Amino acid sequence: MFATLRPWGHYRGFVQEGMSGIDQALWDIVAQAQGVPIYKALGGAARARVPVYGSKVYTAELDHMAREARAAVERGHKAIKVQVGRSAEWGGPAADVDVCRAIREAIGPGIEMGVDVNSAYDAATAIRVCHKVAKHDLWFIEEPVYPDDIDGYELIRRSQPIPVAAGESEFGLFGFRELLKRRALDVVQPEIARIGGFTAAMRLGALAQTHNVKVAPHTGFSCGVAQLASLHLSAAITNLSRLEWMWIQNPLAEIFTEPLPQPVNGELAVPERPGLGLSLDRKKLDRYKLA
Repeated sequence: MFATLRPWGHYRGFVQEGMSGIDQALWDIVAQAQGVPIYKALGGAARARVPVYGSKVYTAELDHMAREARAAVERGHKAIKVQVGRSAEWGGPAADVDVCRAIREAIGPGIEMGVDVNSAYDAATAIRVCHKVAKHDLWFIEEPVYPDDIDGYELIRRSQPIPVAAGESEFGLFGFRELLKRRALDVVQPEIARIGGFTAAMRLGALAQTHNVKVAPHTGFSCGVAQLASLHLSAAITNLSRLEWMWIQNPLAEIFTEPLPQPVNGELAVPERPGLGLSLDRKKLDRYKLA
C-alpha cells in the first residue's frame, strides 16, 4: 500500500492513518489464525504486563493540578504526564516553572514526571524553561516545538539536560529516521494509528534501538482499538520506556463487549485471548455512525 501511494506524495496524513488501520486488522487476523494474542505473533519482548504512565494533568489552577497529580499517584501510578506550554492568559512560560515545582512537591521524588508542551514554545523558550525546571527532575519534555522543526529539536536536545520526546505527529518511518539520525530525541512516541500500524511501529522499535533511544507509544484520544493495539505493541517492543495511558473519559475507547484493561500499580495486563483479545460491540459503535 505504501509503495503504491508514495510516488503520488501520499506518505503522510489521513491516507497513512487508513493504512495503519488496515495493518492493525491484518495482524489481528494473523494472530487469531495462530491462536495467540497479537503481541506474541509480533515476537519481540513478549511482556505479559506493560508499564504505563498516567496522562495527563491538564492546565488548571496550581492547587487543582497538584491534587490531581497526587491522586494519580495514590491510584498506583509510578509515572505521570503534566500539561505545560501555558498561554499568556495562564501566565506563560514563567507559570510553567511554577507548575513543575508544584507537581514535584505534590508527588515526591520517586515518581517519574514528564511534561507535554504541545508545541507551544520556540526553541529558545524551551531551552530557557528547561534550565529553570531541570532541578525538578523531569523524565522528559514532550513536543517543545512544532513537529516539523527538526532543527529546533536538535538544538533543544543539545542545549539543556532534560530528555526530549516527540513522535505522535509523525507519519510512517521517514520523519523518525531524520529525527534519530540527527540525535534530536531521547524518547520516540509513535501513534500506532498514524505510523502505519504494527508493521511500521515494530520497524521503528528496531531503528530506535540502534540509536539507543527508548519507545513510549502515544495513545492520547485514540479509539479503543488503537489503545488496545498500542498495548500489544508495547508488550512486543524490546526497548520500551512506558505506554501512555489516558485517564480521561473517552466514549470511543470503551467500544468492546467488556471494559479495556485498567492499570494496577502502574502496569497493564495484556489480554491473552487470540488477536486483540477483546471483541467489538457493534451496538456501541452504531451510536457514532453519521450515515
